[in-house]
Order: sequence, then structure tokens, then C-alpha cells
Amino acid sequence: MTLSRTFGPLHQQRVSKGAIALFNNLGIYHFCIAFVVIDFLDVLDLLDTIGLNYVIKYGYTAVVLGFMAVYLLRWRTVDATTAPIIFLVFFVVTGVSFAVRFFIYDERLSYISAFLSPLVFSLAIFIPPNTVMIDVRRIVRVLTFLFSVGSVFYLIEAIIKPFNIVRSLTPLGEVQIHKSLICVLALCLCILSGRKTLGLFVAVVTAIALSLRPVSTLVLALACCLPIAIALRSRVSGPRPVSVLTARVLAFATLLVAISIPLLLYWFFDDVGSIISSSESYLKSDVIGGQSNMEFRLTILKYAYTMIDKTSFLYGSALSGNQTVPLAMLPGWGWWGAVKGISDASIHSDFVVVLVLMGILGYTVFSIAFYLVLKDRFRELGRRDLLGDGVVLQAISIIGVVALIVYCSDQPYLSYYNHAHSVWMLLLISEVARKSKIIGKAQGVGQMIVPAVPRLAGLRR
Repeated sequence: MTLSRTFGPLHQQRVSKGAIALFNNLGIYHFCIAFVVIDFLDVLDLLDTIGLNYVIKYGYTAVVLGFMAVYLLRWRTVDATTAPIIFLVFFVVTGVSFAVRFFIYDERLSYISAFLSPLVFSLAIFIPPNTVMIDVRRIVRVLTFLFSVGSVFYLIEAIIKPFNIVRSLTPLGEVQIHKSLICVLALCLCILSGRKTLGLFVAVVTAIALSLRPVSTLVLALACCLPIAIALRSRVSGPRPVSVLTARVLAFATLLVAISIPLLLYWFFDDVGSIISSSESYLKSDVIGGQSNMEFRLTILKYAYTMIDKTSFLYGSALSGNQTVPLAMLPGWGWWGAVKGISDASIHSDFVVVLVLMGILGYTVFSIAFYLVLKDRFRELGRRDLLGDGVVLQAISIIGVVALIVYCSDQPYLSYYNHAHSVWMLLLISEVARKSKIIGKAQGVGQMIVPAVPRLAGLRR
């Protein structure tokens, strides 16, 4: 399902050699790192309180699209890889829907926000094979430090929540559980890179944050991702087919469950909903000492499924509907409007949102895109000459996708593009590494890691 064809000038190989660059020095890499830091500092949330959220979204989109245009003009070719193209198509389709609704009906509500940060991943299309080198050791070092600091910021946010000093600031008044995904990335990256002391520190930070703000989604993500990180740790030093196979089974099993649950809920809501409610209540209340809100979420999902019955199971509402439900209008939920000041509540699952807005057709393509992302990275781990930090980079990308799938199953996570940005940044870096020369020595291996360059269309060796 992955297209290796590269479209561009006939003398592509000569052009690529003349245009060689270090990915670590490209503007998109520095932009991605800077945006993660800005998100850690809650700058975007503070700007949101003064009504600049749309400006930030448009600016973010414009910057990424600008980099796409620059790299297209620089290398004058594109690399047609399926997964990035699918997410780019989702952006275009939801963008057209947003434009129609905005300019014709003056409505700003749209699902395009969910596909803003995937643009970062889709940008890899415009960086062809053999055009850049990538220093994976330096990138892994930066990411380890960055995610570890992010977990500390998440803990700080959980600590200062009860104090009056932040109650006037709406974003800081309640710890945003969507940012907890960074703890999963930090802990797994420490395991993969063998940083035991730092890993212990991040584990303590995560445990304290969980005690202050019990988040069942974080616990589920850790349960799915930590075994993958442990399995792939041994792959760093050399080929380990059994370890890779174990991680592959765990990752694809997570994806299969995430895809299946919304469909099972649609057909057998009462039975499946009862199982989910009892399981989540046990995890949230008995295990981590929180308070379950599964009744709230199931009420939203049940109403969301009635929206499918009113439109089409095949193509949903064709992006003409909303990713919210009028919760305050439902019997017994009138208090929601009085407390929140709004009657609508977000559908707590990106998979369900896609099913409602795009039907089973869009849902299938959406699921296939995640499958292809995982498949490409596991294929890379199958290469015997990939060692050290090159393995770490691909492995943390796999873990990022698995964590993202978990969060998307339980939250409208993709719409929080600033929080999801970290995972799509990992996918961009790993995608570029798959088709570029990896410079630097592998950990514990006295040789240079140089992957095979894909054969270019229209050229003979």
C-alpha cells in the first residue's frame, strides 16, 4: 500500500545530490520543536482566552503550508507515500467543507482542526528520498530532553491547580488531560534510549501527576505503550525478530480494538456500553482513585449514533454536521447548560466523530491511514542495518501513534491540534529518516548507519 514512486525531473538523482541538506537545520524541524515548547508553556491557551485562537490556527496552517511550498520549489519533486497523502486529503476535504460553511452559511464549526497538525506529517511528501541527511543521535537527545521537561510542566500544572493564583486564568484552572500524552512519550523514550535515571525521574513525575489528577486515558496509554517500549529496547543493539513481532502484535491489536469499539457500540450499544462503563469505573475509581464520568460520555455517544441513523451510514453527514451534541437538551442533562453556559458537548472520540461526519467510507480510510503508518515503521525496524538511535526514532514514532490512537478513542484529541502536534512531529522525523541518509554512529556500534536509498522512477542503475 506504500507507493515508492517519486515524481519530478528526469535527472532526479543529480538534482538530489546537488540539493543535499541536513534535516536538523531545516526550518520545519526548528518550527516543530519551538511549537512543542510553546504548547508546554500554555501560551496558546492563554491567547485563546483573548479570542486569538482562530488567528493561531490560521497562522500554524499557513506556516506549514509555506514550508511545503518552499520545499516543493527547492526540490521540484514529491514523494508519493500513501499515509501522508491520505492525511493531506483529509485536510483538503475538511478544508473545503469549512470554506463552504463559513462563506455561505457563516458557520465556523468544522472538523478541519483535527487535520491541522497532521499537515506536519504530510509535509514529508515534499522532501524526496536522497535529498537530506539526518542526525538521529542529536534528534533523539533533543526529544528526550524536550519530552522530559514537558512531563515536568504537566506536573507543575497539576500542582498549581488548587491555588487561587490560577483560578482567574481559565486554561490553567483545570489541568488539561490532553497534555498527559507527553508523559507517555517521555517515559517510553527513556526506556528505548536506556536512560535509567532519567526514566525513573519521569516515572515518579508521572505517578505524582496521576495521584493529583487521576486520568484513566493516561493509564490505558501507558498500559499499551510501555510493553512496546520494553519489547523494542533490545532491538536497538541488533536485529531481534521476536521482539519486533511482539511489539507489532501489541500495536496492531490496539489499533484493531480502537477501530472495533465504535462499530460494536453502534450495533450493540447497551451490551458493549455496559462492559465499557463497568471497566472504566473500576479503573478510574478503584485503581487510580478518581471519579468516573463514563455515564456522561456514553450519553453523548448514544445521541451521536442517532445522528448517523438520520443521515447515512455509508457517508455520514458528508461533513455537513457537527462534532458536538446538544447535551443540555436531553432529559436529565439540563444542568450542563447552566454550569457550562453552553448546551453542546463534544463527542468524546475522534473515531466516532469520523464515523458520524464521514460514514463508514471515511472511517475505513481513516483507519487504513493509521495502519499504514504503523506498517511502514515496523517494516523499517525489519532492516538489519538499522541500529542505535535510528531504531529509537522509529520505535518512539510507533509508540506515539499507539498513544495517539488510545487518546483519540477516548477524547476528541485530534481537534486539540497543539497537543497532538508532538506525535505528528515524530512521524515527520521518522518518515524523513526512512528515506534519508542517517549520519552519526549507532549506540554501541562502530559503524555509520546509511540506509538503502529507494530506487528512483525512470532511472537505471
